[in-house]
Amino acid sequence: MFALCLLAAGVLLLLVNIGVISLEIKKFFVTVYPFVMFGYSLILLISTLARKKGGKVFAGFLLVFSGLLASDRFGLIQFSFWDVWKLWPLAIVYLGFSLLVRKEHIKVHVETEFPAKKYDGIEESEKDLGEEKIIRIKKGSRHAPLANIRGFSIGDVSFKNANWSVEPLDLYNTVGDYFIDFSKAYIPEKETPISVKGWVGDVKMIIPEDVPIMVHSDINIGDIRIFDLKSEDLNRKLYYKSPGYDDAARKLNITIQLKVGSIRIDHV
Repeated sequence: MFALCLLAAGVLLLLVNIGVISLEIKKFFVTVYPFVMFGYSLILLISTLARKKGGKVFAGFLLVFSGLLASDRFGLIQFSFWDVWKLWPLAIVYLGFSLLVRKEHIKVHVETEFPAKKYDGIEESEKDLGEEKIIRIKKGSRHAPLANIRGFSIGDVSFKNANWSVEPLDLYNTVGDYFIDFSKAYIPEKETPISVKGWVGDVKMIIPEDVPIMVHSDINIGDIRIFDLKSEDLNRKLYYKSPGYDDAARKLNITIQLKVGSIRIDHV
């Protein structure tokens, strides 16, 4: 349907340009086509929503675009076809809306070869994609840790179950917060590396007083607070190492890198 509309519009414009169609018909077409486009986009959006098919984003964009063109024809605003580039903030609106109404499951790509396990609140798919597995985390679930979670694009990550087992973690999140409570965890008698990276979000960790830690933290915009240490400069870095860390059997080696957000580590 959309291809036919494009074909018809192209043929019509070609006929206008070569003088086959009169100027009056050209003016009529320029006036009417936004309303035709609006009607088509509305039907397309309703169809995609009813059938739960893809194309909702395109239909929504086309509806907004044609609606602005129609408003121009009514004299409500000034908006031409070539002003389409001004609609780029719609991408930000779409991202925010997706965060609010995202589905109950978030897809996580796990680049690891550790054996498949069942965790509370986690369903691991049986489909194996080479070395990459897909794990679906239920929204709001409290779950045990996962080693090497990467590609976790949007959403919050928390580890706060009682007696959850600490394993080496490599976490990456584009947008979202982290909350890791090591005071409720079983920490093995060894040095455990913990890596948390992301673009936008807050990281909060709770550390038992009897567990020494070494922290390398880096943030472009935001603040860092590790116990009583604090940094508030741009492009700031903060390093902390507990007394007796080198001789301790049970310890955490933590690396945190963010673009925008905050980092906070507290004792309990």
